[in-house]
Amino acid sequence: MEGDLVEELEVSLEATLAQLQGTETVDVLKVQQAIIRAAHQFMFERGLVQVMPLMLSPITDPLNHGVVDASIAYAGCRWSLTKSMIFHKQLALLNPALEALYIVSPNVRLEFADRAFTGRHLFEFTQIDFEFRDKDGVFVRSFMEDLLRYLFAAVQKDLPEIVSKYRPEGLCQIGELEIFRTEDLEAQYGPDYEHVKSKEAQLPFWLLNHRREFYDKEDPAKPGTYLNYDLIWPEGFGEGLSGAERENEYHQILKRMEEAGTDQQAFKHYLKVAQQGLPRSAGAGFGVERMARFICRIKDINDVALFPRRPGTPALF
Repeated sequence: MEGDLVEELEVSLEATLAQLQGTETVDVLKVQQAIIRAAHQFMFERGLVQVMPLMLSPITDPLNHGVVDASIAYAGCRWSLTKSMIFHKQLALLNPALEALYIVSPNVRLEFADRAFTGRHLFEFTQIDFEFRDKDGVFVRSFMEDLLRYLFAAVQKDLPEIVSKYRPEGLCQIGELEIFRTEDLEAQYGPDYEHVKSKEAQLPFWLLNHRREFYDKEDPAKPGTYLNYDLIWPEGFGEGLSGAERENEYHQILKRMEEAGTDQQAFKHYLKVAQQGLPRSAGAGFGVERMARFICRIKDINDVALFPRRPGTPALF
């Protein structure tokens, strides 16, 4: 077993050194830089206030799938590595002077090894998160479409040689994106509906109604369905953004927690605030690495990261 690990690390060293010295690596880094630079400018123009990221917190996203728990004891408290700042976005909007915010947020999700070769998963990545008070999913989806147009135009303008290298036809033109529902696609394509639809699509599209975390708002007009949405990249690149309207009513949060089997004790302070009243809000977050992977048509997202972050796989740096 130990010999296998040594051999695996030696292979990892060779692959890492090759990636560090590759021309493609610099192209991807420049694309990621252009995405983040343009996103900052867009958010500033739209009046969103930047909030600094947190790497440790007593509460973080429980996710809707299993990951290795990553936490430490400090100052009499259990601190988790941030899987996402979903709760912090909601809580920050309690400030009546803050109507919309965004975060360039590092996330750590220690995925199991079965996600090592999906092409889409890293155990450490960066997403650009945003949240709006008193807005709904229709608003957020329109905002994201505007943001995509802005980002793609900036990357095309700032990095024309790189774009023509990987996408000689240019970046796709973003209009009002097509909308699908999970139940309709599953009926048409079966359980692998998202991947199948992504492979056949030529443009990004919206996919609505996923059963997942307790904070995604259940549709009061249609119980058992949810007011959430994912942006799906075409050409088989899969999910690029996840978002939702938020549960903000105390009794409904408790109901959803019970359904999901969430440990209410771990969220006791959040629930106290919810009992007093959380703002109505909606938001989303998109992965910077996943967007760069799509733009540069990189098969494996691990080749987008400068240092390997493949789930369940040892690394040297």
